[in-house]
Amino acid sequence: MSKIIGLTGGIGSGKTTAAKEFEVRGIPVYYADDEAKKLLAQPEIQQQVIAAFGKEIAEQDTLNKAKLAAIVFADASKLQQLNALIHPLVQAHFKEWVKAHANFPFLVKEAAILFESGSAQHCDYVVSVQAPEIDRIQRVMARDAISEAQVLLRIQNQWTDAMRAKKSDFILNNIDRKSLSNQEIG
Repeated sequence: MSKIIGLTGGIGSGKTTAAKEFEVRGIPVYYADDEAKKLLAQPEIQQQVIAAFGKEIAEQDTLNKAKLAAIVFADASKLQQLNALIHPLVQAHFKEWVKAHANFPFLVKEAAILFESGSAQHCDYVVSVQAPEIDRIQRVMARDAISEAQVLLRIQNQWTDAMRAKKSDFILNNIDRKSLSNQEIG
């Protein structure tokens, strides 16, 4: 039976960079955030989200992700509502993915809200990626073409590094890619 390594960290911390380091070492990685985005692209899921949040987040029956993000990152209860729709579907998909990769001794589940979603309880180990907040803000602004205020709203809706560190087995400090790839995680 494969050991599951949960890989988490705040937005812009470098989770994907760390995940790629696992992949280079032959360890399969499940990208939960990417899977959630794929689910949100499905018309039937979009219709459920539009029904839950109102037609103002839709343009011609298609979900406007920017409008949805503005709502959920400004209201924690709305974010919880969205997560309650999407995360059970992601978890079900992850279980199938694990079965399909059962021949590997280790598997990685990369997820920004590993603890918040309750997924950490299904992991054998948890690795948290940390980076200075100013670096995280700059990375996300450049990556997503959003404002500093929008990034800060997203940061405020996630656990802090200190909260994740208390519940993690290992910490990776991501100041730059070279320092991240040279760290030993056990």
